[in-house]
Amino acid sequence: MNKRWILNAALFLAVIALAIFTLSNNEVDTIESKRITVSDLKLSTFNEINIYFPSRATTSFILVDYGWKMNKPYNARADELYVYRILALLATTSSVKLEAENLDKFGLDNPALRVVFSNNSLKEEFIFGTYNPVTEDQYILYRGNIFLVSGGFSETASFVAEELIDKKAVASYEKVKQYDLSRLEQWQESRLKINYLNNSWSLVGSKAEIKQDEADEWFGMTWSNPESITVEPYKMDPRIGYKSFDMVLEDGKKITFYRIQEHPQLKLYRNDEKLLYSYPSDLGFTMLNPPITTLAD
Repeated sequence: MNKRWILNAALFLAVIALAIFTLSNNEVDTIESKRITVSDLKLSTFNEINIYFPSRATTSFILVDYGWKMNKPYNARADELYVYRILALLATTSSVKLEAENLDKFGLDNPALRVVFSNNSLKEEFIFGTYNPVTEDQYILYRGNIFLVSGGFSETASFVAEELIDKKAVASYEKVKQYDLSRLEQWQESRLKINYLNNSWSLVGSKAEIKQDEADEWFGMTWSNPESITVEPYKMDPRIGYKSFDMVLEDGKKITFYRIQEHPQLKLYRNDEKLLYSYPSDLGFTMLNPPITTLAD
């Protein structure tokens, strides 16, 4: 009898647990179903983004063949992660939808910023106001209605323009065919040039060797994967005579980097982009010193 009582009690508790679980899931589904879609627009519809601020220069992006590019206030490759965070505004949802009345109550009469998505025939504007003090979400105005959305969109859009530049000194679509390091002090005697062809590394006219696995690891650790600490527009003084090196791409384009500083950070100036990339000194040392083994005479 005691065993049967214990079994019945266990079954009773299991039923209660299942009921609570089902009720909780239904409540979550109900809450989610109450979210309101702000727009029915698709991210792929637009090829231009303009972010307007009341007291600083406009930040603009345009979609080109190789991806998103910043064209204001700088002409540079865009950090696409940030761009797509901004584009995600098109697919967001809101907990409320209000008529566009009493705009001053929501800070929409004097907006913090405006984000405009456009293409050749369409322009959609989102206006950002104040934050809700309880949820910390932000009020926006779109197509005559007020919505309450995540404050992350405004935060991302408000980053200074330098933060929205791609931090990789070599773009993912730029395929390196050769490194010419011969003008750097440590490689002047050997006139070091490294070729990369058909997934194979080789040295040009050098009494040394480079091992494929070590070269792959060096490339991945330095030039392929890491991002710079910072990237910023820079005006180089050519009279100083900075040491430089070249990269030749598969399409024949040559990129010249100037070594502006070695310590406490390595600072490399990419001449065609007019941008300065900064790296930790240990990573910087490895970037300019590939795994070369000198052969005995």
